[in-house]
Amino acid sequence: MTPFASRRPIIFALAAVLLALVIIGLLNAGLGYLKLSPLGKQIITEAVFCGYVAALLTRLRWWSEAGFKRSISWTKLLWCLPLLLLPILMLVSGGIKSASASQVIAFAILALMVGFAEEGLVRGVALRAMLPTGPMRAALLSSLFFGLGHLINLGQGASLSATAVQVAEAILLGIGFAGVRMYSGSIWPAIALHSLIDFIDAGSRGFVLAPPQVITLIVLVPIILTGLFAAYGWWLLRRTPTKAVSYLQPGSSPAASGS
Repeated sequence: MTPFASRRPIIFALAAVLLALVIIGLLNAGLGYLKLSPLGKQIITEAVFCGYVAALLTRLRWWSEAGFKRSISWTKLLWCLPLLLLPILMLVSGGIKSASASQVIAFAILALMVGFAEEGLVRGVALRAMLPTGPMRAALLSSLFFGLGHLINLGQGASLSATAVQVAEAILLGIGFAGVRMYSGSIWPAIALHSLIDFIDAGSRGFVLAPPQVITLIVLVPIILTGLFAAYGWWLLRRTPTKAVSYLQPGSSPAASGS
């Protein structure tokens, strides 16, 4: 698997994402026959998704290279803090609707699982695989894969217009997450930020699993906000030292990096 990832990094990254979508699609179809709540089915699906990502990272021996590190530069982390403006604005504008304690806890767990699985796959495995093609290209392609992966929502009842907006927002968010991942050198801040955004978004809808269906001019607001989020993430990418990813460039030795 690792030699293939080295020879065909973009194809490997795309295949890893597509396989995850196939697994999720099959799970959604299979769980549809069980008498479980939508939230219960979603938690099971995300648990399997997390297992897939963990297995992939273990098989590739990329836990460290994918950013799962214990140490982090607090100075660099401070430069990532402006990205918290997005979830803060989401909280101020949408608020958190009342729900039972069990519902809030369940969605908090779900948000953490989604953050780990999606960041671990896209900003972990996929981004790491494509880094030898160039950090900027890897960041943009991984963000594109992340956005297009949300097309799966069409099979879960979301409208085409709402899904298109979600794809655009996901691509922009992906650039921001990539900036955090690359600049900080750790994937944990991206996981935390991703989970926080998902949790606040769920809270603004009353902690229910209901895909948006109606698109109005108000959609320009999240597009603008996520665009600013992406712009700052791109700025962080431009500030990432070349030496921080030089060991992943062609001709380098992965073994030397501790993989």
